[in-house]
Amino acid sequence: MEAMTDGAYRVEHDQSKNLLAYNAMISKFIDHSEEIEFRTAEIASLKFPLKLSEVTQVDSKRSPAVQLADLMIGAAIEGANTMAGLRTGGLDPEEISKIYAEDQFIHMSPMIDFEENRRFRKGWRSSEMIDYFTEHLSDRGKAPGA
Repeated sequence: MEAMTDGAYRVEHDQSKNLLAYNAMISKFIDHSEEIEFRTAEIASLKFPLKLSEVTQVDSKRSPAVQLADLMIGAAIEGANTMAGLRTGGLDPEEISKIYAEDQFIHMSPMIDFEENRRFRKGWRSSEMIDYFTEHLSDRGKAPGA
């Protein structure tokens, strides 16, 4: 979403206990004002400060946009499961992929196990990004009483 917009934007997300667990971290990301960019792969980067200004949770029953997003992600997950052989008789993954631009397929893992992330991303600038997050955006990087 950062790459798709020129200015500030906000996100409405369906109410989720999982997302609530990340509210503090998301707020730290949004509030982080230091200018820095991490190129983590040929097609992936993260640049601070973020253009993202707010993430709110809404009742999907009252938000047509969130209902549509839920349908689209459900179809994408079903297609991926079919493509991976985890499901049969589901939606055709080739047909589903036609509604997305090639650069819209992303993978986000809300993992805060920094050591596992560092091991997994070794060799990319991602390991530097994980070190940066540990130092600047996590409670682990703060001095006691800070």
